Amino acid sequence: MQTPGQIQNSQSPRTADCDRSRRGPVVLVGASVRAAAESARIAGFSPIAVDHYGDRETLAAARRWYQLDDFLDSLESRPLDRIVPERAPIALVGGLERGYGWIGPTERSFWGASPEQFLTCDRPEFLSDLAARAAVRLPETRCAGAASPGWLVKRRGSSGGLGVSYSEGVGEIPAGAILQRPVRGRICGASFFGLGDRAMLLGVCRLLKKRIGPYPFVFAGALGPIPLNVELVNALGRLGDAFCCLSPLVGPFNIDVVLRHDTVTLLEVNPRWSASMELVERAWGATLNEPCSMFDESADWIRRVEQIALDHAGVFPSDHAFLKRVLFARTDRRVDATDFDRQPSDDRWVWKDVPRRPTDVRRHEPLATLIAPLERMSLQQAFRVMV
Repeated sequence: MQTPGQIQNSQSPRTADCDRSRRGPVVLVGASVRAAAESARIAGFSPIAVDHYGDRETLAAARRWYQLDDFLDSLESRPLDRIVPERAPIALVGGLERGYGWIGPTERSFWGASPEQFLTCDRPEFLSDLAARAAVRLPETRCAGAASPGWLVKRRGSSGGLGVSYSEGVGEIPAGAILQRPVRGRICGASFFGLGDRAMLLGVCRLLKKRIGPYPFVFAGALGPIPLNVELVNALGRLGDAFCCLSPLVGPFNIDVVLRHDTVTLLEVNPRWSASMELVERAWGATLNEPCSMFDESADWIRRVEQIALDHAGVFPSDHAFLKRVLFARTDRRVDATDFDRQPSDDRWVWKDVPRRPTDVRRHEPLATLIAPLERMSLQQAFRVMV
């Protein structure tokens, strides 16, 4: 792993102020912000959560919680401003089906990426430039014309795999979507911490998927961090650095890739917290025996990476791995938090995203999330079982 040297301060003054506002409130916005809220709490922030679910663990971690739909349907020009305390930054920590345009214009600052950076990262020409700079592959992509059978149709702005389906090859590429040739290999999420104009690779997790109706790539959890060879680590390092050169960022971001042998294929960039990052945080925490959060300051992660470089031959933590599994309802049912309190487990297993009150859940909707440690010697076997 590359050991960081002197950091050049390439972030804007507003972003720099956000990075220094320790132990104050931060507003977290996304479809589900539970993991990010727990992480921000570890880093000393007092999270204000805005998401769809308001599950038991989100309420426990958050200072306050608000229903996301109330803001999406609001007629106000700046709906978030009324709940954001003065000087508290807004952190976009999850994908939003309806985009981020409703947040602005706003006088509030952003922790990490701004809505404009999200729009930039969604453009095929940006991804093409990024792949070329990093010398990695990018699937053949088209934005207009006839749909090709068997290719992937990806709706821009979607998240969690709910906007990705196979094309039947009928008609034109839908408006607001791209067509992409499928790629064989392991779909993984690489977690980075941006230092302005370059990045640190902190871990890579195998992404688990589930088919729901026409959507074959619905996010169903993650496994990792996984061990990688030097060629893949170097290629991913180039990818993270290239992203920060094109779109400077201080804080966490995720890049979804396909790994096959020694080849990296770029899929998409999420300039934000991602769902697999809590596994990476747990691995670093177990390795260094200290709480680790992606909301920690740059200096914290520089110190950790330097320590790992000295103690572990420059490789990010690979002695600890975790499983995050999203459980989906097989039938329509009513769910209560006590259902999970009765489940057999040991003190290493934890349930997350548990509904805070009795809830009617429809078939294929998420019930809760299980997180458990994995023994390194069983990691390869887990790959075969879980995918």
